Amino acid sequence: MDQLNKKRILFVTNPFSGAKSKDHLRQTIETYLDHAVFEYDIQYTEYPSHATTIASDAASNGLFAVIAVGGDGTINEVAKGLVHTKTALGIVPFGSGNGFSYHLGIKRDIVAAIQVLNEAHAAPIDTGSANDHFFVNIAGLGLDATVAYKTKLNTKRGFYPYFINTLKESTGFKFLRLEIKTDEKTWEDEYAMAVIANGSVYGYDFAVAPEAHLDDGAFDILLVKKTHIFKYFLLVPRMLNKSFHKSSLVVYFKTNNISITNKSKGYFHVDGEGFEAPETISFVNHPKSLLLLQKK
Repeated sequence: MDQLNKKRILFVTNPFSGAKSKDHLRQTIETYLDHAVFEYDIQYTEYPSHATTIASDAASNGLFAVIAVGGDGTINEVAKGLVHTKTALGIVPFGSGNGFSYHLGIKRDIVAAIQVLNEAHAAPIDTGSANDHFFVNIAGLGLDATVAYKTKLNTKRGFYPYFINTLKESTGFKFLRLEIKTDEKTWEDEYAMAVIANGSVYGYDFAVAPEAHLDDGAFDILLVKKTHIFKYFLLVPRMLNKSFHKSSLVVYFKTNNISITNKSKGYFHVDGEGFEAPETISFVNHPKSLLLLQKK
């Protein structure tokens, strides 16, 4: 392929995110990327949401793909700039949990991820919105969102700080009385978590929605019932063996939109980024709104 016909791609990364050094990123790309197919550049973000601006500009300039080098937060920012464009999203896992990368089967293998780019095709996937917050993998509210919010206040990254925060927040956690509306019905009950899943994996291969598909036009909803707090730790093995949705503690169904009202104070998250929650959050699925580079 001559220079004029090469596909232009841009690698975007936050130099300070994740648990791994990016010092050898360019060398790794040089070694494993197919230079007969791609012409590439690397751009580093300089402030929050900069990746979204970079990705949006790349799409306006007609690039074939923007590759998010990082974890779910970086992927979220890049994808937000590419939604409803003809420029595809690519993934190189350089974050801590790498939930979306695990869903795609790339896991934490950086070399394999670049090799996937060499052979990948662009296919449309769904994205989601939680009020005005965009997400591509998993959103929700409750215990997981509280942990996500408290973890982002910690300068340390990785599994250990997340695990410690989970233990801390589990002690004295106040259950949420939620009013839930779908197109089919409305009901109210107490829950520990409400998970709205487009992808399947939180991170570290913990699959909360193992039957989720990125292109089915629907979310997998998992409502974790109120029970004794110690019983929730029995759900952890179910995430690892992909049977979480089958637990008697979990209400599981699919829908393309859901509205959740929580009249007590709390938190919600999108792609692992925690925020203080408004009283009502409307989660809406946007079918096939983003091109994703995937294995053929």
